[in-house]
Amino acid sequence: MSKKRSKLRNLYSDSKGNNLFDKEEEWAVKIPRVFGIPIARFLAWLPIRITPNMVTIFSLILAIFSGYFFYKGNLLYGALFFLLSYIFDTADGALARITDSYTKFGEKLDFYVDTLGNIFMYFGLWYSQYYIFGKWLIGGLIIAIHYAVIFFGYVCIKNKSYKTIIPYVNTYYGAADEGILTFFFVPIIGYFTIIFPFLVLIQLISYIILFFKQKEKPNIRKNFRSML
Repeated sequence: MSKKRSKLRNLYSDSKGNNLFDKEEEWAVKIPRVFGIPIARFLAWLPIRITPNMVTIFSLILAIFSGYFFYKGNLLYGALFFLLSYIFDTADGALARITDSYTKFGEKLDFYVDTLGNIFMYFGLWYSQYYIFGKWLIGGLIIAIHYAVIFFGYVCIKNKSYKTIIPYVNTYYGAADEGILTFFFVPIIGYFTIIFPFLVLIQLISYIILFFKQKEKPNIRKNFRSML
């Protein structure tokens, strides 16, 4: 039994002292990492060299497919392709740690790919859930407010994570929650036009509370430059 546990711990360790089961990560991060770390280990084992940046680009291709299916109104396929994209989005970082090939360029590439992928998926949802029903303006405004809140969080809040009353839920609607809720659970459940504005409101309230509770003032200029 101990050998099986040891093998399992090795499988889910993407660097020395960094085991998935030991880290108190958010639930929205743990879900894709359960699949992402083994995929990264498999890619590192292959005789053909697969770089983390290749995996990052592949995650973008999957996100584009997700946006396409959202655009076509097939929310189930869109949600499934998003989940695959999210899994590979965690696999690139795990692969970088396993192969010790972390780079600043890779970190920036990952950020821009995430942003671009989200734009494709939001456009698809905006078109199929708002535009074709004549609600293009309100849909566009809600998505614009969402991005304004995201920008406010990046620039004006130093620590966007906080403990909640639910274990492994750090923030009620942060960056990780955004993906898994907006692009996976809500499309599968349905009622996107009802639930999505509510999620944006939760995110706005959470960030406002964090902004006024933080003791140390954020370096707005520095934070803005780090986004570029």
